[in-house]
Amino acid sequence: LTQSRYPSYLPQFIPPFSLLWIGMMHDLWWYHGDADFLRQFLPGERGVLGWFEARLAPSGLLGNLGWWNFVDWNEDFKYGVPAQEADGQSAIISLQFAAALREAAELESAFGSSERAAHFKSLADRITAAVYKTCWDSSRRLLADTPARRHFSQHANILGVLTDAIPTAKQESVMHTVLSDATLTQCSYYFRFYLFRAMKKAGLGDEYLSQLGPWRHMLSLGLTTWAERPEPTRSDCHAWSAHPNFDLLATVAGVEPASPGFGTVRIAPHLGELRQLKATMPHPEGNISVEYARDGDRLTADVELPRQLSGSFVWKGETKPLHPGRQRLTF
Repeated sequence: LTQSRYPSYLPQFIPPFSLLWIGMMHDLWWYHGDADFLRQFLPGERGVLGWFEARLAPSGLLGNLGWWNFVDWNEDFKYGVPAQEADGQSAIISLQFAAALREAAELESAFGSSERAAHFKSLADRITAAVYKTCWDSSRRLLADTPARRHFSQHANILGVLTDAIPTAKQESVMHTVLSDATLTQCSYYFRFYLFRAMKKAGLGDEYLSQLGPWRHMLSLGLTTWAERPEPTRSDCHAWSAHPNFDLLATVAGVEPASPGFGTVRIAPHLGELRQLKATMPHPEGNISVEYARDGDRLTADVELPRQLSGSFVWKGETKPLHPGRQRLTF
């Protein structure tokens, strides 16, 4: 496992953070490429995933892991650790493992081992199927946090959507419940990054701006940087709650890579109630600039792409091609 702080006199390990390290590798590959740089870390990625695979329980979920299995700061997760069975089974951490396996499978397919890629993908499919079989509660139509089905959180259902452990046909309904059911254990600033990913995946991206209440509250407190957690907080300058900086570009402006290394672009804005928007996003070849104006049901989009960058623009289910340079699209 990767250490969660280093160097440190007292070694500390947070197993889920090792899974997120694999996600960081995937993000770097997706946004910038760097396969030659990343290839040296594949043995470490395989070691992390092997450590988790060796701890799978007969049910197909992860068993006891040891160390500090932090997932999120909230009132229901003691020391940030979600509900687990006596033998360690947790839908949340098992789905984090499945997500890392899927990301690792893509890395291995691109510049590693095709055999490992196939194994990681197959294992992820088995884990997501096991979580759905053991933790889906048909009466609440939600994933429970453990097979005992006594604890329910936003977290398990967010990850169920992101990993497709929850069938696609049920994902929009589940996310409506996640956003409206206050009895669920709620995400803090940190985990709302994944909430926003799941909203967008389930077709609720236009709800993003209405979900920024916690950040507006931080502004009302006079903060000029984002806090680690709601009061009492130990840090008023924390990177993990700064993700609106990302989502204003990736979700609201809708600019994201469509292939590794940002080789192509997909622009799919989620404007909510906004009538106009201008945004610029850096790209390895230059800047991507967009300007949107809405008049009733009509959208006008002025897009400028760097040289050699092409892609697509998506609005309300309609897709149009994008070419390098300036262009205007109307919907």
